[in-house]
Amino acid sequence: MNMKTLKKYTLVLLVSAVTLFSCEKDYDRVFSETAETRLQKVLDEYNTQLQDAPYGWKASLITGSGIEYFYYLDFAADGRVNMLSDFNANTAGTIQSATWELKALQTATLSFPTYSYIHLPADPKGEVNGGFDGEGRLSDFEFAFARATADSILLEGLQRGSHMTLVQATAEEQDLVLGGRIKDILAYGLSGDGLQLTLSGGRTITFALNADEKKLTAQYISDDGTKVEVTPLSYSVSMQGILLNTPIHAYGQTIQELLWDASGKRYYVTIGGTSVPIIQNPDLYFFRPAIPIQDVLGADFFAVLVPYGSVNKPIKGQSPLFTELYQAAAAELQTWEVPIELYDMFVAFDINTNTMYLVVRVVQSNTLFTAQYNYHYTLSGEGVYTFGPGTAVDDNAKALAATMSNIFVYINGDSFKAEFVGGTEALTGGFFSQEHPEFSFSGILTN
Repeated sequence: MNMKTLKKYTLVLLVSAVTLFSCEKDYDRVFSETAETRLQKVLDEYNTQLQDAPYGWKASLITGSGIEYFYYLDFAADGRVNMLSDFNANTAGTIQSATWELKALQTATLSFPTYSYIHLPADPKGEVNGGFDGEGRLSDFEFAFARATADSILLEGLQRGSHMTLVQATAEEQDLVLGGRIKDILAYGLSGDGLQLTLSGGRTITFALNADEKKLTAQYISDDGTKVEVTPLSYSVSMQGILLNTPIHAYGQTIQELLWDASGKRYYVTIGGTSVPIIQNPDLYFFRPAIPIQDVLGADFFAVLVPYGSVNKPIKGQSPLFTELYQAAAAELQTWEVPIELYDMFVAFDINTNTMYLVVRVVQSNTLFTAQYNYHYTLSGEGVYTFGPGTAVDDNAKALAATMSNIFVYINGDSFKAEFVGGTEALTGGFFSQEHPEFSFSGILTN
């Protein structure tokens, strides 16, 4: 019988007692202890349960924004808790000692008073966790006890709608997590090399892991062979590897997990009872569907966008030389009397006039400005674009021309093979110089 029902039942008994024994001034108390005493007993029970887990706890924290984080927690009697987390590769491999306490608020509450790995998803600075400024990932560091069994506890966040489930770890699981299992799983996916699964017939699926968003993006050729499918999926980390919330359906196969091969230090999937490895490939992978990229540029897709953030975090297909020149241009713009931020850049195609529009967008004094350069191009049947000399078509373009010239010199007059670049988080097109193989740039295909 829950507390709400018990209180209602008690009221009925008291009314009956007053009716039958109105002359009696004293009657037995329903509870022999005060509410404070009963709550303290509950706190003592939770305190004992948290500390008595011999091998610590596995915890799943699901934030108010729906992102799931893995934690390992080991509570000690001195008010310290050792923890690991899959928040990033560092938190997965470096044990942190923080503080914890049980408090009697409106209900029994588990609190983490000092800033710790628990606080990272809740941090209001978006740069910390990839969330929005002012709210982070909508998570908590104070939790009410909602339900408990002998080996598990369900906690509800007090402010942001998150919840955390604790399950007692086994001795083997403790050894694995303290031995770096979670760090190894994350590090493999975040190495920077492309992740590729090759099935029979040379059919390939590429993967891109985003730890901030807890998303795994798979790319593969569609069933009809005409296009590149891009499938971003939420995931969670476990001792076994990467568990996808929704399975991948590609090439007649269904993939729900990227399992961890501890001896080979890599992911694998099980296909028809056989383990197939997912390899790290430092080389770029190009998808070549039946409808090539040159047939969709200017038709299905208006432009290829070099996204904001490429200055510090280039995407696949942007060569080291391009990145170096792009960063140099960004740094020079910051030295102007009124500093300018290099925001992004895109190339758009007008297939009717064979004109490529190269547009650089910058931010100055919180205002976005565009600078446009026009190039005439020719296109071969093999998907090779040759760009004629560019022309600045506005005053902003003329003002930025000198700063961007070290990039433009590789575009003017060069020939570029266009390709679908795999292993990214969005459908990506790349342009690879035929005259200067060290120079290439890429971006997200956009309408």
